[in-house]
Amino acid sequence: MELSILLQYVILAINPDKGRVSVDGTRFRYTLSGALLMDYLEKGEIAMESKLLIPSIRKNGDPVHDLYADLIMKSSKKRKISAWTRRLADKSRHIFRESISSLEKERILRVERKKFLNLIPISRYWFIDTRFRINIIEELRGVLLYNRKATNKQSMLLGLIKASEAHKLLSKEKDEVKLIRKKNSEFLKGNVFSSEINQVIKETQAAITASVIAASIAVRG
Repeated sequence: MELSILLQYVILAINPDKGRVSVDGTRFRYTLSGALLMDYLEKGEIAMESKLLIPSIRKNGDPVHDLYADLIMKSSKKRKISAWTRRLADKSRHIFRESISSLEKERILRVERKKFLNLIPISRYWFIDTRFRINIIEELRGVLLYNRKATNKQSMLLGLIKASEAHKLLSKEKDEVKLIRKKNSEFLKGNVFSSEINQVIKETQAAITASVIAASIAVRG
């Protein structure tokens, strides 16, 4: 089964032992929007022109793909990739919910809904089939640790791992995180991406950094 970059990233982000997302919340919001843009890019449905996003997105029946295809295609003006990264990050809750729904339909996840103290609704996401997550991790580890050739999707996923600072997702031991981070930085620096892929990765990272800094200032203030 060929899963989108967005769905693969959501699978990676969920801790199978705890049933919840293990990526920092702010970083996860922006990397979800980055993953969605990368899916459009991987399908050849967006391009870059003087830092502006040029869309030619076709509906394909996927709820997340089609909803935000309409949003982008009907925009009254051309926007920079950074503007779309921020704008889609505001829709991250919906993007995540629809992604979970898709994974439920594919029988990869099941959702457990309950209420904490009988008041606060919480959801837990449990893998029905862990092979998908294990295979994604092993393939990405193969790229970083054994110099295996990366596909475009794998390169984009590694860019999202870098942007979200979630290298622990690929680490089998705590002491391995530093090595994975180093290998990923080397891979992203040395890999010859198209200019569009580079731009999406860089803009996602920049948007995350700006948001984290703003949040820190707000807390101190």
